[in-house]
Amino acid sequence: MSTVETVMPGLREDVRPRETMRALPRILQPFLTWVTGVPLDGDRQFVSWSPAKAAVLGLIQTAAGISLGAYLLSGFTPWSIPPLVLSLLLTTGGLRRLDVVVVHQTLHQMFVKSVLGNRIVGELITTMFWRTPYDEDRRDHLLHHQYPCSMHDSDTRYLLATGMRPGMSKSEFRRYLWKSLFSPKHHWGFFSGRIRSNFIGVRPRYRLLMSLVWLASTVVFVATTGWWMQYLVLWLLPLSVMFQGSTYLYTHTEHRWWIFANSDNLTKAQRDLLTFGRVCGEATPGADITGRARRAAAWLTWWSRILFVHAPYRMFILVGDTVQHDLHHIAPKCDWANSAYVRRDDIAKGSPRYTEVWGSLVDHLHAAGMVGEPAPLGVGTDRSSAEGGAV
Repeated sequence: MSTVETVMPGLREDVRPRETMRALPRILQPFLTWVTGVPLDGDRQFVSWSPAKAAVLGLIQTAAGISLGAYLLSGFTPWSIPPLVLSLLLTTGGLRRLDVVVVHQTLHQMFVKSVLGNRIVGELITTMFWRTPYDEDRRDHLLHHQYPCSMHDSDTRYLLATGMRPGMSKSEFRRYLWKSLFSPKHHWGFFSGRIRSNFIGVRPRYRLLMSLVWLASTVVFVATTGWWMQYLVLWLLPLSVMFQGSTYLYTHTEHRWWIFANSDNLTKAQRDLLTFGRVCGEATPGADITGRARRAAAWLTWWSRILFVHAPYRMFILVGDTVQHDLHHIAPKCDWANSAYVRRDDIAKGSPRYTEVWGSLVDHLHAAGMVGEPAPLGVGTDRSSAEGGAV
């Protein structure tokens, strides 16, 4: 029996949501493991992942999104709009996968074996995405691990800079969330910070050269092909506003930001509580739902939420191994590409260090922000950071 603390609104303590799905057809179990981020107890892994496979998947998803969008723009009609939105979401999810999974692991020297190899991969991707250069990114990220959720953590300062405050009511939080998500000021501050980090005061100097070469190559390519519209819609839009919106929502759910008043002097047990498994999904309809019509409606609702709420969240925001973010902070040197199984097995051995919140993006936002809870004392109010998104 698992020792993990599971949080899910309205769920009995003896119900483990993933195990309620065991009775579903075997062919569906790999999909359900991906959506939830939790394998069945004792289940064998369907695909053994590696860092290279994780990167290829990000490249494939990005390429698929751009290719679909290019096809739709070539013969654009009003009917092209829904699939074009899908293509933009696919591209954004692929870019986020390369950033929040691949670049993130290069910062920990865990993508390839060599220090130089991690640097090369990290610098190439962050240059193409106009993200923070490798050295600065790594320095900030290691501080995030050393002092999570403190005022040393650039993500804490980023959230405070957007207007987030602990102790918000649900209605206050929702107004803040929607306002910031679509705020031109927020997006311009985020994007201009990315541009400055690539072209102003850049160290080492080779990174400035990389940024200039990438910018010149982009201009020459677009000018030669005449694909200005395709570039703006299929690359720049996903890379800027949509990427930043995904990063914003992701960062909000990353930790329980306010539970220890942003202290930088925490015990191991307190640090463990800052991070939780962001598990997607919910228990299947129970046997207490009787009557053919009521059970059919309950199952239709359950599958609709799996396909249209939880799966998009996993595809476009909570990508890759980020479901198991608590494992990453507990054991950053683990086999991260197969983290769902590593975490499951660690829990099965009796590790008491894990907690998880089941549900959707909304549930994870509320859990991380302590929405509706009293504000902890001593919360800092530093607003100095304009760019966030570490993991």
